[in-house]
Amino acid sequence: MRRFKLHTGKAKVYDLTKEIYLSETKKDAHYSITGKDGCKRNFAVCPACDNPIQILGLYKKLANTDKPYGKHYNHSITIATHNETTYRLCPYAGHYYNVTRESRKEKVTEYERTVYHSARENFDLAMYILEQDTGIYITENIARQMLREYVASEAHMYYWATLYNIPWMFLYFMTAHSCYGLIIKQDCELEKYLLTREDVNLVPCDFKKGYVRVSNNGSFLDLNYTMLSHSRKVVNDEVVEKIYLELYSTDINGEFVTEYKQELQINEYRFPNLICNAKYRNQKRIELARKIMPEI
Repeated sequence: MRRFKLHTGKAKVYDLTKEIYLSETKKDAHYSITGKDGCKRNFAVCPACDNPIQILGLYKKLANTDKPYGKHYNHSITIATHNETTYRLCPYAGHYYNVTRESRKEKVTEYERTVYHSARENFDLAMYILEQDTGIYITENIARQMLREYVASEAHMYYWATLYNIPWMFLYFMTAHSCYGLIIKQDCELEKYLLTREDVNLVPCDFKKGYVRVSNNGSFLDLNYTMLSHSRKVVNDEVVEKIYLELYSTDINGEFVTEYKQELQINEYRFPNLICNAKYRNQKRIELARKIMPEI
């Protein structure tokens, strides 16, 4: 892997270069450890699963690359405790599992509690990212629905639930809803598509400047939205994770027809780094999350 964290849980994610690693760790004894064999080893935390990683190629050039990279270290160290379950499900570990939306871990560990707690305490920032990616304004009704279904689905126990993909998991585990009444940001990709439909009427939103409300053109609007097809793989030592926003209708035979599909990219650093650098917090959304998501 080509990225690292300094701590488990809430922590910035950094690109892994010799200069950045040394600058951030300061060669502190927590990160630079001399083993019983007399060899010095350098460590950090995996940004995807919070397990310890050993940094290879920091001082000595490796045979297969001239850049340092991180490799899982299957022992507990001062900065991180080894968690076998999260390690096996980590995208960087290279293990294959047939993961579906219903796939759940059997046992709650500290990692799953941390994911749940982060979803609860950073709900406002998760919604900020969703609004940026989809162009959909998250009203209080939508927010309540997401929170209830996240809890009911035990989304924090989903095989591929991580600290970095929390925003998209809120929408992934929400059931489909009608597009009628949605508030959409002008000039976003979704609005551009909706403008092409004769059955859709976009009305200026009277309380949010730069947004429009989805309405019909005199007849029932048969158009719903959902989030589907969560996938991930590692390409060139980087996680490529995707999820799709879909709009669908129903044909005369009662079959669902996909009308629109938008790919959303997920990476390991966007949400964690937003948490660490956020200058504004929406306390109303945070309190709503605390009200609906009980402590675990």
